[in-house]
Amino acid sequence: MKLVMAVIRPGRVEAVRQALAAVHVTRLSIAAAQGFHSAAEEPRGAEGIVQEAVLEIAVNDDFLSRTVDTIATAAGRAPDDRGDSIYVLPIVDAVQIYREVSGPEAM
Repeated sequence: MKLVMAVIRPGRVEAVRQALAAVHVTRLSIAAAQGFHSAAEEPRGAEGIVQEAVLEIAVNDDFLSRTVDTIATAAGRAPDDRGDSIYVLPIVDAVQIYREVSGPEAM
């Protein structure tokens, strides 16, 4: 089990959500966030706080590659996308409280 965290530009959230739904990844959390980008990271020399969106998606291992690939493709890859990132973290356990189910079945 893995937790996929994607930090993307807010304008790309709906395209990513639709692309994930097309590959049967439908349970996710989306949160507004703010990030800080230094002038050294920005191609235009801009520095400051920028709006971002964070997607959190818990997946079983067999859904991991399709989830990461879909996010990367739908979010678009461009040379100035220095703030867009995908992180994959291990999940020790998962519990669906309403069904009292745990482990991979809870995903």
